[in-house]
Amino acid sequence: MENFKELPTLPGPAQYQAYVKERLETLSVREGYILAAVLQRAPPRDAEEAVDCLNALEDYDVCPAGSYEELGRFGLRCIKVPEDVLPYVDLDELGRQYEDKHPGLFIGHCYVAYPKQPSPPIRQENGAPLLWDDNWSVKLKLATPAVPEGVWLRLPDYTLDTDYGVGEIDLVLHELKAGSLDDCTLLEAQCILPEAGDLTAQYSSVSELARDGNNLGHVMDEQGQGEPHWLEKFAAALEYENCRTLKFALDISQNMHCYEWVSGEELADFAANHLRSCGVPEELIQSGAINFDDYAEDLLETSGYMLTDGETGYITRNNREFIHEYTTPDGAGMTMQ
Repeated sequence: MENFKELPTLPGPAQYQAYVKERLETLSVREGYILAAVLQRAPPRDAEEAVDCLNALEDYDVCPAGSYEELGRFGLRCIKVPEDVLPYVDLDELGRQYEDKHPGLFIGHCYVAYPKQPSPPIRQENGAPLLWDDNWSVKLKLATPAVPEGVWLRLPDYTLDTDYGVGEIDLVLHELKAGSLDDCTLLEAQCILPEAGDLTAQYSSVSELARDGNNLGHVMDEQGQGEPHWLEKFAAALEYENCRTLKFALDISQNMHCYEWVSGEELADFAANHLRSCGVPEELIQSGAINFDDYAEDLLETSGYMLTDGETGYITRNNREFIHEYTTPDGAGMTMQ
């Protein structure tokens, strides 16, 4: 945060400045390296451009290399060469060739590679920058005796699933001079789902919390393999079950087939289809003389559906078996004491 303290003071509307300040307060170690490289390449001129910089951090790659020699060694990981030739490889030259193909900047012990084609700024419908950071699942502030003030870890860490680059967890461990996440003290935790409750009270193992945070990140990205209204249905299921833990939220995400959901946009279709199933003539259904929305609401409430707090739709449980992978049936929504 100290290196970027000038960003919230850039000229612009107060809401942009406030967003930048809040976003920097939980900036992860990996994001810090990327932002430092971004600022050296093209520092923002106002608060709006600062928001754009923060919204584009995911477009960059970070390699564990603080010199051309280390960058060359990293590049060899992607190339199959006999081990006996390695002593004869000019790693410095190989690193410079890697830089030519992947332009970037050395920041500390890392190399930040710029995106080949920068993504256009994320905008709202009115053209203003999007003031919402949602590309994460869990954020953890971790500390060690070497760094008692702590640093932030942002999940999911996708480099756990690939051989490319260095990810959030490795960078945090390096920064904290720790061998594993369980060597760290959890100072603070945030979840993208308010229904997940107080994470610090639920976990005694940081590595287990990080694993569940990663799993939630995958769930949020997949969104039921593109199922329409999946996020709305998931949020409704969390509310319906009075979810208060991350593990129960994960179980709910894996059992979405156990819920029947009718979105607010589908009320008229729901009512019309119900009338068709009752043999009502299509002429009457299409007459415009029936208040489908009110009829649908009455049908759903009578059938035991619950209207969500945000009135986005109606949800209920069906008779399919709910499989508990992360929780037990008796303590699904309970937090640890």
